[in-house]
Amino acid sequence: MHRSQNNFVKNVVAKNLIDTLSGHGVQSSKIARFLTSTSKASAVTAHQVVSHVRVRRQNNMGKEAFLVVQQFHQRRAEDPNFYFAMEIDKKGNLRSMFWADSQARNAYLAFSDIIVFDVTYRTNRFQMPFAPFTGVNHHRQSTLFGCALLADERGDIYMVI
Repeated sequence: MHRSQNNFVKNVVAKNLIDTLSGHGVQSSKIARFLTSTSKASAVTAHQVVSHVRVRRQNNMGKEAFLVVQQFHQRRAEDPNFYFAMEIDKKGNLRSMFWADSQARNAYLAFSDIIVFDVTYRTNRFQMPFAPFTGVNHHRQSTLFGCALLADERGDIYMVI
């Protein structure tokens, strides 16, 4: 099916419905089945739904990043030891960010003998790997030292952190 013959590309109502349903956590395949069953036009695939959601989120990422920076500045005003750093690419998009509050930084100073860096979490809206920095305190309990959101899992991204 050629892109010019696909009515989904032009259907603003369907795209708005996708935004609403995906914002409420409905799976892409269920959204596609619903749109296909209710639409008189061509079938909508789960791939089209995922592509649309991905583009919307990428377009919204700048606004989200701005809100996060505002929140971090607020936290720094309340907690002078709050630290955050961000990496921005050549286009001005957020590539990665790191943050740690005063409690996490103090825990790092006291218990930094062993540090675990785990990037297996990828549950955020932008599909950026979430990387908590953890260690073990004197009671053998996990202690958070800081957190990072990474653009990807390539080796060069770790040099920034």
